[in-house]
Formats: sequence, structure tokens, C-alpha cells
Amino acid sequence: MLSLKQDFKSGLVSLKINLLDDLWYLSHLILPGDLITSKTERKIKIGDDSSGNVRVVRKIYVLTLEVESVFLQDASVLRVKGMVVRGPEEVPKGSYHSFSLGLGDSFTLSKSSWPNYLRKRLSEALKNNSQSFLIVVFDRESAFFAKVSQSGIVHLSKLSASVEKKRFSNSDVSSIYDLIVSELKRLSSSNTFTSFVFASPSFFRPNLEKILPLDFKKKAIFLSSNIVDPSVISKLLSRPELKSLLSDQRLRSEQSFIDLILEKLSKDELVYGFDDVKESSLMGAVSVLGVSDSFLKKSQEEGFYDDLDALIKSVDSARGEVHIIQSAPLVKILDGLGGIVGVLRWKQN
Repeated sequence: MLSLKQDFKSGLVSLKINLLDDLWYLSHLILPGDLITSKTERKIKIGDDSSGNVRVVRKIYVLTLEVESVFLQDASVLRVKGMVVRGPEEVPKGSYHSFSLGLGDSFTLSKSSWPNYLRKRLSEALKNNSQSFLIVVFDRESAFFAKVSQSGIVHLSKLSASVEKKRFSNSDVSSIYDLIVSELKRLSSSNTFTSFVFASPSFFRPNLEKILPLDFKKKAIFLSSNIVDPSVISKLLSRPELKSLLSDQRLRSEQSFIDLILEKLSKDELVYGFDDVKESSLMGAVSVLGVSDSFLKKSQEEGFYDDLDALIKSVDSARGEVHIIQSAPLVKILDGLGGIVGVLRWKQN
């Protein structure tokens, strides 16, 4: 995403979408109550209905909407629906319209304020260059492939191989490993991966490493994992071996936050659930706030978003950290605690 203008004092930023990943970021950055201005196409009736001399034409307008809802229609279109607050006479104020934002589109977003957590999210989006890496978790019988990028973990494929289990048999040495190499080539033909992370029980590593083509080997990172299952992929992101690879990745930050709250939970230094977190934040006791993406959406659907937004802003203005957790496996953990948690500055009675 490209920044065309930033004026946080006035609450305005102008942006241009240049990657499909940008749409995912914007789906979390554009919020109800914001104002968004963009060009749009709208059908207009010309003529008199009574005479039957009516024709419909499409015209391009610049409209400003007060946002009511935002959702990804698919991987290439972000729909922003709202009420028209500014536009030409032909488009009545108070009518409803929606923008369909995609590659190449530009728009201006206006907020009443840009708290630190939203500025961080925007900064992350502007740094996004669609880099991704591939994680392969395998043993001699199966392999699981997942793409990791700023927008999360996407499970791509899985392989299985028949293994001869007779003693002294060496028939498995080339079976699953040849399949892995073939799948690497197939996935790389439609994706650009900056690195390849291979995780397996350590004694399977040499079998793959010796047949791995040089192009893949140059970008390879090998990890030891006794668990061979898709569920282990998110846990691998917190491994120290991936620190340099993941230092700028949102996912590692989210995983570190989840590790923190689980630690604080065991020490009774965590508050969770909306009412309890709100009460603690009013006392200035919350140093770190975490909200799951699903809880954020729930607040919009059930009509308590303004209260949640006020809570987030209060923690932010008190120089607390705010984390919006968006990776599905980690959202599940946070939702198990009510969708919202606060790390306490001091223990409460």
C-alpha cells in the first residue's frame, strides 16, 4: 500500500492499494464511524417515469461515506458500505452506497483520532511488500504445507506416502521426500517465497536435505519438531531460530503476546471478559490490552462497539499497549478468555 498523504492532526490519510494483501489490512483499519472518500460508479435514472422515456446511465462520482460495515467480498474486493454525507446533488445525502475497493484504487480515510495502535497498524500495512515464506512439517509418512505472510497462515496442501515398514527396509527414503520436492516446485511456480522452513523429527532431515535442489537449499531453515501436524505451525513462529525471519512479522508479535497472557494468567496478573477489563482500565490498572478480531466484529454486530472503542482508546492514552489479535489459531485462544484480556500493572483483590 502506498501513502499519498498523512495528516494525523486533521485525522486524514490518503492511500493507494497496490497489493491484494492491502485489502486484508484495510478490512481491519477502516472502522464504523470513519469517513471514507473515493471515486465510485453509480447508476442514475434520466428522464420521466410517467412518459416512459427513462434511461439508466452510469456516472463516476466522488462520494464521502460514513462507514457502517466493512467486509472482504473475496481476495480481490473490499466492500465498504455506509451513508452518503458528501457528494454531488444527484446523489442524495443520507442515501446508502458502497465502495468496491481493489487494486489500483485510491481513497482518503478520515478518523476523529488516530490512537497509537491504529498508527502501528497503518505503519505495518505500509511496510507490507507481500513477502511470505513456506513452512513444511513432515515425517516419513506425511507432509503439511502452509504459507505465512503478514495476513496470516494459509494451509496450502498435505501429502501422504505409503511406507514399507519391514525391518531394514529403506523404501521410504525417496518416497515422501521426492513428493515434497515436487510440491515445493509446484507451489513456488505460483508464489514467491523468501524462505523455506522445514520442521521434522531430526533423523528425517538428512533424507530431505540430500535431495533438495540448490535453489531451495539456499533459502532453507531446518527446525526440529517431534509433532507432525498442522496445529504445530503457529507454535513454530515463536522459535528462536526464526527470530530474524519473523522480526517484522505481525504473527510473531501476536504469538509473543499470547505467550505473555498465558504466563500472566498463571500468576493471577490477568483480567479477562469485557466488564472486568473495562473496570480495571477505568482504574488505570491495564498495561497491555488484547482484543480478538472476532470480538471486535461481535461488538459491531451487537451494538457495543463504541464502548469497546472507548476502552481501547483509554488504555492507549494511558500509554498502554494494544494488540488486535487476528491469526485464527491465536484468536481461538483469546476467545476462550472472553475475547478481551488485560495484563495488570498490579494485582487486584
